[in-house]
Amino acid sequence: MYLCIMKRMIILLLGVMAMSLTHAYIDHRKTKEDSVEALIHSKNPPKGEALIRCYMELIRGYLKKDMQKHDLYARKTLALSYELNALAARQNALYHLGMQYYAQDEFEKAVYYYQWGVAVTDSMAGDKRYSESNVDDMRSQLYGAIGNVYNMQDKLQLAIAYYQKALPIFEKHGWLQSQTILYHNVGELFLTIGNTEEAKRNYLKAIEKGEESKDSLMPALARKGLVKIYIGENDYGRARQTAEKSYAYYHAHRQEERDDYAEILAALCRINMMEGHRDIVKAKAYASEALALVYDDMLFENKANVYSAACELAMAEKQWHTALEYGLKSIHDDSLATYSDKECYMLLAEIYTELGDKQRAKEYINKVYGVMNRYATEHYQSGLSQMEVLYETEKKQAAIAQLTKEKQYYLYGGILVAILLAFLVLLFFLYWRSIQLRKRQALLQAKLEGETTERVRIARDLHDRLGGILTALRLKMSEDDGNTDAIRLTDDAIREMRNVAHHLLPETLSRHGLRAALRDYCHTMRNVTFSFIGDEQYLDKQQEEHLYCIVYELVNNAVKSAHAEHIRVQLMAHEDMTSVNVSDDGKGMTLDKHNGNGLRNTKERVELMGGMMDIYTPNSGGTEINITIDNHKNPHLGD
Repeated sequence: MYLCIMKRMIILLLGVMAMSLTHAYIDHRKTKEDSVEALIHSKNPPKGEALIRCYMELIRGYLKKDMQKHDLYARKTLALSYELNALAARQNALYHLGMQYYAQDEFEKAVYYYQWGVAVTDSMAGDKRYSESNVDDMRSQLYGAIGNVYNMQDKLQLAIAYYQKALPIFEKHGWLQSQTILYHNVGELFLTIGNTEEAKRNYLKAIEKGEESKDSLMPALARKGLVKIYIGENDYGRARQTAEKSYAYYHAHRQEERDDYAEILAALCRINMMEGHRDIVKAKAYASEALALVYDDMLFENKANVYSAACELAMAEKQWHTALEYGLKSIHDDSLATYSDKECYMLLAEIYTELGDKQRAKEYINKVYGVMNRYATEHYQSGLSQMEVLYETEKKQAAIAQLTKEKQYYLYGGILVAILLAFLVLLFFLYWRSIQLRKRQALLQAKLEGETTERVRIARDLHDRLGGILTALRLKMSEDDGNTDAIRLTDDAIREMRNVAHHLLPETLSRHGLRAALRDYCHTMRNVTFSFIGDEQYLDKQQEEHLYCIVYELVNNAVKSAHAEHIRVQLMAHEDMTSVNVSDDGKGMTLDKHNGNGLRNTKERVELMGGMMDIYTPNSGGTEINITIDNHKNPHLGD
């Protein structure tokens, strides 16, 4: 619900942070670009460093006025920097080219120039012409810029990774204000992707650094985020204590911080409705003040937060029509619905149930299921792609750093040094290659563990939250009211939801092992047979989790993509080898399907276990996939 606010705030604050470190800020709004251009085209134009300074003035002056000229002088600066070996000017030109493409929403080009700028900045380290503080300032500025690009693309894991790259720089130089801003903003991003533990840790660090630097705004913002977490954890004592501290700041600045003040009022309204802290009079007072702050141009996320709190208050007083009015105001239009609408959909389902409109209640329950399913799919796929991008980026940066080192060795070496260098490079390459292999395996391990955690979280949400609502709705229905079809559909929805939640990562797997879990899963699927040969005592817990997820993925692919009528799953476990065979009579697998996300995920799991996977698609149709792993290999590194 707070994503738009968070994104706008992060980009603004990190922009301020990047400019406030060691470079003095210069206001170029009144720069006379025409006079500077006249100078460089005069009979005696400036040369060398003086010409670069003129180009930089024009770059800054034209940034928001004329993108064509901005691009022209940035590229002139870039070309001249190679003639003069002016690394700072080169980095500045690259940074401005990245800003130019960022402003034009050409994000891939922006990242390209920013990354190029990082490589140039790395080459400045150790150059006596540039102080360590200035080099670190430039590097942190570029990290923040790259993070902003990924943030605007909703690639939040990548944004977090780049924002966090700046943290060691801020700590080294004791830049407290920058640390405070970074900790708060990273906390906001972690909260957005559902990692409340990391969000809490970063919020607390933001408060600590903010108080140390005598800042008052950032600790208030961080406390506002903590309140959301404590309410979600049912820790209402801490929620109240934290909210009251945040309220003290926002109440004193309620005119200039109107949106955030309304949000903290909504939080206090909720806290005063909770068990052990219930005070309806206070809750009404907070809700009334928050509603009075709502205005037409207020961000929808803030309005929705206020309206949903007012809706919950009306529900607590059983004023169902009033609750319905506020609840409908708290959601987006269907075409703009986001994951944050899920909680409001649940409220509306309960309200319509109390009002006796079971059809509308069912409609909003279906919306809950739809938005959760869409979020889980999009969140999972986005997370995988972002981790792949981060891995590829780090690999490129390592290659650039290696090339830079080799260039320096050649400059200062002779024949003898060159021979020695070749030997050292060979050793380094072998070591680097070993590190890269281990790094890739570690990345795969982290990514697949993240998928397992996500499976458990989604299963828990489906079972505990959606299951509770469906069951409550079912209990309110009666066949005497003529709701036979609605009862049947609700019973079907409960069974389907329980099956999905159970099979994401079943409890049977941890209690009784892979054989029992696969047998149960296959028996619940239509026309799927399962057989087992051998002894599963040779499999460890992690291997069993990987193999279960592999079979789950392959069977689903066979049903949904290949439209198979019959699917056979066979597990063979022996002392030395374990193999899984999944075959079907579907329409087969084309070359593009071999590279799909689902099959690629399966290949990564097999690779992580040090196994082999063979795919056979006969001309007569169908697909057979055979996976073999060596039980004696390290399941973490495949070696």
